Amino acid sequence: MNKTRKVGLILGLLFLALPMVVAPPTGMSLMAWHTSGIAMLLAAWWATEVLPIPITSLLPLLLFPALEVMTMAESAAPYARPTIFLLLGGFIIATALARWNLHRRLALNILVRVGDNPTALIGGFMAATAIMSMWISNTASTIMMIPIALSLATEVVRDHSKQHQGFVLCLVLGIAYAASIGGLGTPIGTPPNLFVVSFMRENYDIEISFLTWMTFGIPTVIIMVPVAWYVLTRWAYPFNLSDAPVAQDMLQEELRDMGPMTVAQKRVAMVFLLVAASWILRVPTQKNFEILLWVNDAMIAVGGAALLFIVPSGCGQDKGSALLDWDTANRIPWGVLLLFGGGLSLAAGVKTSGLAVWLGTAMAALGTMPLILMVLSLVALVVFLTELTSNTATVATLLPVLAALSASTGIDPMMLFAPVALSASCAFMLPVATAPNAVIYSTGKVTIPQMANAGFRLNLVAIIVVTSLSYALVPIIFD
Repeated sequence: MNKTRKVGLILGLLFLALPMVVAPPTGMSLMAWHTSGIAMLLAAWWATEVLPIPITSLLPLLLFPALEVMTMAESAAPYARPTIFLLLGGFIIATALARWNLHRRLALNILVRVGDNPTALIGGFMAATAIMSMWISNTASTIMMIPIALSLATEVVRDHSKQHQGFVLCLVLGIAYAASIGGLGTPIGTPPNLFVVSFMRENYDIEISFLTWMTFGIPTVIIMVPVAWYVLTRWAYPFNLSDAPVAQDMLQEELRDMGPMTVAQKRVAMVFLLVAASWILRVPTQKNFEILLWVNDAMIAVGGAALLFIVPSGCGQDKGSALLDWDTANRIPWGVLLLFGGGLSLAAGVKTSGLAVWLGTAMAALGTMPLILMVLSLVALVVFLTELTSNTATVATLLPVLAALSASTGIDPMMLFAPVALSASCAFMLPVATAPNAVIYSTGKVTIPQMANAGFRLNLVAIIVVTSLSYALVPIIFD
């Protein structure tokens, strides 16, 4: 165990033990005091990864019943919320897209249309990555795009001059940053988005539809991707290279090598489009439409995932085999589901124990701060905090506190939650901040100082963009 984890271990245990030996603050119940200790332990262990994050996420099942905050059944219920199954279904569908290389075909079709200009090629890679990252994980998007990018870089880069080095840096960094930004566009694009959607449903009985989130998220992506492209190619690592027809030739050849669209790819595409259309077109139902009350995003996701195990692929030696088998589907990131459940269980404990009410009362004075300054401070905090901590764990820790702040000040909770969700995916400085950053760092094409140089600039710009968009759009879209 390294030094950071040792410190996290000791701090977490001290946080947990403190309510057992020290009287609670004025006005706070003993149950809420114990819950604060559990919350601080989870935050410390999530941040320092004393245990694997999924294992730490299971601790509410042990600690809440042991300290009589909630029963085992109450603690476990959040791990099976509809949002968990929406995420599960989304992961399975994304696995099918990857299994049949449909995401690669989509990316190549975008790239062959952007021309020969090296700067435009970087923009094309970023656009393709962002579009894919709305529907599949940012890690998968990056892993798929990097080999194509490195092959192209080999064709374009014929020496190691500063100009060529700038092109390669912008290319690989652009893919990582676009993968993180693209996830902002849909509820399933990145777990923090879905956590906010679930939190609003569980705590406010407010349903945020797929389309409603996209109305907020897509404009953010449309603005942030070009902004990131500009920061990289014009500010952090500007370069001036002539057009590279050889790059387009290579991309065209890659697309030709894939051959025509296979039967399996067409069928996976049909299932995906059916699911996506259902998500987008579904409108939260009213009680007078009783026949539609059972329809929700999780049902659509699970139904689409099930179809993949039924529809025959029409390819290979056994054309009757399904588009997806369990051995392939079993590779989904199960740990994310546990982290999600742990965050929801923590939120339930904060509410049940009365800690949320106490925090709201304690933070009432913050209501005197101008709203835009409050949002700006919150976004800046989360952007730099998630450079070192899990974005989902950060959101899971902050939302119950912000809910209390919202209740005490009368601020619309989405005015706080939405910018937190977006800013949690805007950590661009360090390899440990996000999986895409780690993937491109592993290529050896970018050093930590180079990533930090570009990432710090983009962090600052992202803080301004996220704050501005949240302040302008949230009152209109989530009213």
